[in-house]
Amino acid sequence: MRVKSQAELERLIAAGNRKTPPPTQNIGPRRILGVDTALRTTGFGLVDVDRNQLTAVDCGVIKTSRKAPLSECLRNLAGGIRELVENYAPDLAAVEGAFYCHNVHTAMILGTARGAVIATLAERSIPIYEYAPRKVKQSVCGYGNATKQQVAMLVSQFLNINVESLAADATDALALAICHAQGLAVSGGLAVPAPI
Repeated sequence: MRVKSQAELERLIAAGNRKTPPPTQNIGPRRILGVDTALRTTGFGLVDVDRNQLTAVDCGVIKTSRKAPLSECLRNLAGGIRELVENYAPDLAAVEGAFYCHNVHTAMILGTARGAVIATLAERSIPIYEYAPRKVKQSVCGYGNATKQQVAMLVSQFLNINVESLAADATDALALAICHAQGLAVSGGLAVPAPI
């Protein structure tokens, strides 16, 4: 677009100044629930964030028997998430986004489990943010192809906890919470994606 006169330029500047700036996140104290979804073993991690201070609250896995039918797995998963929400009252949740999978059946099962988690959180009006696995690894490790062991090691340093006895799914869930917390800290929350 070519501006032809000073008056037109001033009108465009004035119009641009009337736009409301993007909302910034309140980066005061928050409790973030990270969820690394799977059908049989879903990791969860709760992290309290206050400015630049991260504190691990709890983490673990929601397990379901390998012999349980799909409907029982989904009921158990939704019940586990519901219990976490009731016990810890998270302000928001970070979940792992969908990823490419060669096996269509596996992708559908993971999508169903993810849907159960998202529906349970949405039922409680908890804002849900989605992060690609590579984004989480990049955020926590500085490298998008980091191994689970590298992620766990850096999670232990961020949160000052011993992760040797924790399941990889639990440390991955903590990494999701850390990734979101880092997004909140950047430019007043401008690095945070829109909730899903």
